[in-house]
Parts: sequence; C-alpha cells; structure tokens
Amino acid sequence: MSELRTVLATREVPTLLATSLVGRLPTAMATLAVLLLVRGQGGSYTLAGGLAALFTAGSGVGQPALARFVDRRGQWRVLVVSGVVSAAAFGVLAATGAGHAALSAVAAAIAGLATPPLEPCLRSLWPHVVAGGSVLQAAFSLDVGVQEVIFVVGPLLTVGAVHVVAPQGGVLACALFGLAGTLSFALTAASRGWRPTPSEHAEHGSPLRHPSLVRVFVLALGSAVPVGALAIVAAAYAAKHGDSSITGWALAANAGGALVSGLYGAVRPVRSATARTRTLAGLALAIGYLPLAAPLPVPLWLLAAGVSGLALPVVLGLVFSHVNEIAPANLVTEANAWVVTAFTFGAATAALLAGVVTDHLASSTAVAAIVLTSAATTAVATLATARRKPLNG
Repeated sequence: MSELRTVLATREVPTLLATSLVGRLPTAMATLAVLLLVRGQGGSYTLAGGLAALFTAGSGVGQPALARFVDRRGQWRVLVVSGVVSAAAFGVLAATGAGHAALSAVAAAIAGLATPPLEPCLRSLWPHVVAGGSVLQAAFSLDVGVQEVIFVVGPLLTVGAVHVVAPQGGVLACALFGLAGTLSFALTAASRGWRPTPSEHAEHGSPLRHPSLVRVFVLALGSAVPVGALAIVAAAYAAKHGDSSITGWALAANAGGALVSGLYGAVRPVRSATARTRTLAGLALAIGYLPLAAPLPVPLWLLAAGVSGLALPVVLGLVFSHVNEIAPANLVTEANAWVVTAFTFGAATAALLAGVVTDHLASSTAVAAIVLTSAATTAVATLATARRKPLNG
C-alpha cells in the first residue's frame, strides 16, 4: 500500500494517468460505436464487425510503427500528428456510415492506423517518472488497473452519445475524446521531456527478433480473443432479449470486474512474473468466459460478464512488467506497442468472425459457439507459450 501512495504522490502521475485514459477512450468505444452506427442505419452485423475489425486491425498495425518513430524521435510530435489524423478519420466514418461501406472501411482503417500510441508511451515513461523496484511495479499495476475505467465508462458514453445525438454520436465522441486526451498527454512535461535511447548504445533490430518477447506477444493475442468477441456476443444476446442497452451494460460489467481486479492488483502487485503465473492467469481468463455461453437470465448473464473480466488485468500486468524487464532499452516503446498490436489483432479477428457467425446462426447458438471457441483459443495460446522457467530472454 505504501508503494501505491508513493506512486500517486509523484509529480505528474495523476495528470499522465488521467490524460492517457481520456485519449484511450476510443479503444473502448469504437467497436460498440461502429456497431450502433451501422445497425442504427440498417446495416448488417457483418458490416459492423468488418468495420470494427478494420479499426482494431489498423490500430494493431499502426501502434508498433508509430512506437518505432517514438523510440527514434521522441513522444509528443508523434502523438499530436497521429491524434489529429485519427480524429479526422472518425469524423469521416461518422459522415459515411452504413450508406457508403467502402469509404467507411477506409476511414475505419485510417482511424485505427493513426491511433496515438498512448499506452506504450505511458509504459515507457514510468521508469523515468517514479522510483524503481516495488514502486515501479506498483505503477505498472496501477496503470493496468485504472485503464479498465475506460472500458466501464466508454460503452456507457457511447450509448449515451447515440441516444442524445444520433447513430453517429458514438463515433463523433471517439474523435472528440481521443483528440482531447492525446493533446493533453503530449503537452505534459514528462512526455515532452522523454528522450529515446541512442541506437549506438543499445541493441539494433525489432522486438519480433526476440523469442521471449514473441512468446509474450502470443499470450497477449490469445487473451484478446474473448475480449474482442464480447461486443458481438453481447449484441446477439441483447437482440434475443429485445433490449439493445444490454450490450453496453454487459461491456461495462466486464470492464467493471477487470477494474476491481486491477485496483486490487495495484494495492497488492504480483511480485514474480514467472511463466507459471502467466499460465495460470491465462487459463483463469479462458475459464472466466465460459458461463457466458449458458442461456442465463439477464441479471445473471450480466453478473457473469463482470466475473469474466477479473483475470484480464492480471494477465496484462504480468505481460507488460515482463516486457519492460527483457526488452532492449532502445526498443522498449515498440515492444510495448507489439503487446498492444497482438492484443488488438486477436480482438479484431474475433470481432470479425463473431459478426459472421452471428449473421448465420440463431442468437443463442451464436453466443454459445463464439464464447466456447474464444475460451478454447485463449487456453490453447496460454498452454502453447507456457514454459517451466521464467521467460527471461
């Protein structure tokens, strides 16, 4: 607990956390915002899932590329430019919608490609902002924990924006929050003052050339599959019960469970990021989603959605702390970005396939099939990357 107090009392930590959370809201809003935009205009689940997949896949491609620029040029310029481009693309997507599928696809892809790399940038800043040792580990745990706030607030903001404005409201909110948070983060002294490690003093190459890092990336990818499919699963479940608001509440419940778990982890951070610990956390994540396959009444299903989120912060906390331990100094931002990329690629693939399945199966059957397949994928990825010894390079 003393480590957490030290982190929170450190200058600029509250500002960095708050601005990064606001800037990352589109990550939690975009899938649902696109779904409500397309369905609200009479489009299909396949189109909605495809556009959401383009955004998340674009983000997965863009994050390591932008992070590589950060590792070479610094943070704030990259963040400002990418924030403006992504916000503009969201504006185009809101204007085109389901009526111009090709233009919407391009806009969704650009919005994803230009997503500001706030998450890897923040992870790169922590060793420069707070003390090392257990204080630094508490900072990582707090970061992973409080980021779940965006997955609680994001879906509710999306539903509210659509209700108040129009089907386009959620996408426009993505543009507004993303740009405001990114610019505010980029203007902090910590972000403006961060300097990359000169390549002549560190190892050259790519994080993908490091087998230990790749194993962690695969674990991140597998853990993203049920998370990425959840929006479509929740929408199908909501359609069966004739209440579209269930979708937002299910996503918020899932993130709420992750928030509780993440905050507990910030108070009592995991001290040992061993392969065994990561394996247990990954399997717990897979098992936690299984109850969503059952035809439960709405209150119990929403409770199950909350329980399914408990293991995710543990997995991500272990992944990010280990990446920062083993990544070469001049590749640390890009290595963190590849974790984000792996996660978003898994989520994008899951969203796309879940949309196709939902369009071709009855709601109850689709929900069960998607949940069971997603959980199995997470378990397989976890076991495939398990080792008896710590992943230390």
